[in-house]
Amino acid sequence: MRLFPAELEERAFRCGLVRDWKSAGLVSAESAAKLADSVGPAPERAAWPLRLVLFGFSALCFGALVALFLKDFNDRAIVGVGCLIAAAAAIAAAETLIRAFAFHRHGVEEALVASAVGLAAFAAERLVGRGAGWHFSTAVFASTLTAAAALAYARYGYRLAAIAVAGGLGLLVVAFDAGERETRVLLAALYAALLAAVTLAPGLPRRERERLELGRFFLALSVPLVLNLRLEHLAGGYDSYGRAALDAFSRATLAAIFAIPAAWLAWGLASRARALIWAGALGLLVAQCSVKPYLGIARHSWDPALLGLELIVAAYALKRWLDAGPGGRRGAYSSEDAGGERGGGALGLLAGAIAAAPASAPAGPGAPRGHGGGFGGGGASGSY
Repeated sequence: MRLFPAELEERAFRCGLVRDWKSAGLVSAESAAKLADSVGPAPERAAWPLRLVLFGFSALCFGALVALFLKDFNDRAIVGVGCLIAAAAAIAAAETLIRAFAFHRHGVEEALVASAVGLAAFAAERLVGRGAGWHFSTAVFASTLTAAAALAYARYGYRLAAIAVAGGLGLLVVAFDAGERETRVLLAALYAALLAAVTLAPGLPRRERERLELGRFFLALSVPLVLNLRLEHLAGGYDSYGRAALDAFSRATLAAIFAIPAAWLAWGLASRARALIWAGALGLLVAQCSVKPYLGIARHSWDPALLGLELIVAAYALKRWLDAGPGGRRGAYSSEDAGGERGGGALGLLAGAIAAAPASAPAGPGAPRGHGGGFGGGGASGSY
């Protein structure tokens, strides 16, 4: 089913490992060159910035083209058939680029496949959900999106397709409309089960596990987020939402949004899984920011500054603890940059993040003040 040969995928994965080892300073340039020669030539692919630009531009152009051709049709069946034709054309174009021009992670073919998945789901909703209620149409869209994304991942192995599968399944749960609290619990259970399945699946090659790291991060971070009852209040102002008494479910979710990220963080540290470490750390950060909205306590403009100070102190304490270990390490972890000679990488990263989010908006520039001119006119009496 997979379009790309296993040998090509394995070679691309190993070339990426060598490139990462060299950039991290784990191997010298000479050793990296020998390793690259033993692995073989790396498949051509676009750099990440260019790949993102090409993806966005291609998706925008193709979407505008489809909208242009379908803008004068109002019948749901005609629009659905038109979307199916456009999806088939996108897949044909992507296959041609991959087979005839050896496109491998260039962004253009990925945008075409992503567009085909979205168009197929929209076409199914237009054709099957004709005149039906909102929940049925959403269920049709979500089911088709999940199936199309799963086929796209099986065929092309794109990370975005794996995330679309999880998103489609989540949207399908929402379409059942089991109630807000029940839906949150079902979503958390679904994403936790998917995370366990992806992590514990036997027989997966290492390259496939690495490809699913972004999906693992999405799943792990989504579990506490869907249980957070005050997530939408984090982007609000500094007003109080009232000190309403918390019921049993609210208290349980408040405990869960701390306990689950802590479990992910411990699991990630034990298994050296960066996706779980990042998901656990960000989940704990979101949970701490949610305490005041949960309890109905008014927030203040200096809260971000206090949070930044707390993170800096925590980073400094973590660095001191790592440096106090044998050889400046605690197991597989160290405060030293990989291949570097100076430590403090984590502290610098957190300090930079805090500096990028000031507690209050900086004051704008003052009004311009003239100093007069020395060649006559209105400012002749001033100094030049």
